[in-house]
Amino acid sequence: MNSSGTMMNASIKFLVRPNSSINCISGIYDDKIKIKINAPPEKGKANRELINFLSDKLNMPKKDIKIIHGLFSNIKEVQIKNKSASDILSCLLKEIS
Repeated sequence: MNSSGTMMNASIKFLVRPNSSINCISGIYDDKIKIKINAPPEKGKANRELINFLSDKLNMPKKDIKIIHGLFSNIKEVQIKNKSASDILSCLLKEIS
């Protein structure tokens, strides 16, 4: 919650590499978190797998995670409800493999 008592939404940028052998967070590139996804970039499969992966790692419902920019690009901006950017970053960056 922010100082006014309302929950916040965070917007995080990702560099997504589809067709990987596993789903994992592989590092940071510029201002983006680099994620490997084990799904092809066709018919929204990689986007759905990215949302599933983030939902699992952040322990939150998929409905609270939405791709707001980059549906057809490997650079994506994702809006995550009810979490701060610092909480999200600390949770995801400890997973770097």
